Amino acid sequence: MSGLKEKAGDRFVALDSPFNHCEQGKIVIPRMRFEPSIDNEEQHIAEMAAFFREQVESKKHLGMLVLFASGRAMQRFLDYVTDLRLMLLVQGDQPRYRLVELHRKRVANGERSVLVGLQSFAEGLDLKGDLLSQVHIHKIAFPPIDSPVVITEGEWLKSLNRYPFEVQSLPSASFNLIQQVGRLIRSHGCWGEVVIYDKRLLTKNYGKRLLDALPVFPIEQPEVPEGIVKKKEKTKSPRRRRR
Repeated sequence: MSGLKEKAGDRFVALDSPFNHCEQGKIVIPRMRFEPSIDNEEQHIAEMAAFFREQVESKKHLGMLVLFASGRAMQRFLDYVTDLRLMLLVQGDQPRYRLVELHRKRVANGERSVLVGLQSFAEGLDLKGDLLSQVHIHKIAFPPIDSPVVITEGEWLKSLNRYPFEVQSLPSASFNLIQQVGRLIRSHGCWGEVVIYDKRLLTKNYGKRLLDALPVFPIEQPEVPEGIVKKKEKTKSPRRRRR
C-alpha cells in the first residue's frame, strides 16, 4: 500500500532507536469509562477534558501538545476548557509557524503553553526538552469510513479476498500513532509522557499490535476524574404572531 515494491536481492535493515525510551518517558492510558465512538463522543471528550485539566493544574509540564482525530472533536474539547483558552495555541488561530514561535517564546519565559491541533501537528514538529514534555492523543486515528477513497479502496481489497481493516485501516492508524507518539522523544535530553485517551489499546485484540509498533515505554493507567457532560442549549423557535 506504500507504493514500494520488493525486488529480488533487496535488503532491509531494522535499526534500534538511539534513545532510552524506558528511562526518558512513559505512555499513560487513563482508565476511561467511555470508548471514543461517535455515540459516546460527548462523554469521552468530557472525560478527556477533566484529565487534561488535572494535568495542567499539576504544573509538571511547561510545553504540551494535544492532537485530535477530527476538527469536530477538537472544537468540543475547547468548549470544555474555555477558562484555559489563553494558554492554548490552537490550529487555525494563526499560521502553524507563528503558533510554534509563540509556544517557544512562552516556554523560554517559564510560562506554560499548549499547542492544539490535528494530525498535521504530528508531522515535522521538532520540540525538544521542556518545549514538549507531554503529548495528549485524543484517540486512535483510523481513516474515515465515509471517505470515497477509503470506500473504493476497501471494495477493491474485498474483491481480492483481503480484509480492508487489516490491510487498510489498521496500518494507517498505526502509522498515525507512531508519528504522534514520536513527537515526545526527539533527543537524549527529552523526557515526559504520552497520554492516549483510548482504552481500545488495552481492550481490543488490535490494541496490542498498535502498542507493539511503538517504542518500548512503560505504561501507566491512572484513574480519571469524572467528566461533566455539557448540556446542549435548546434554541427557542420564534413564536408566530396571531392575526
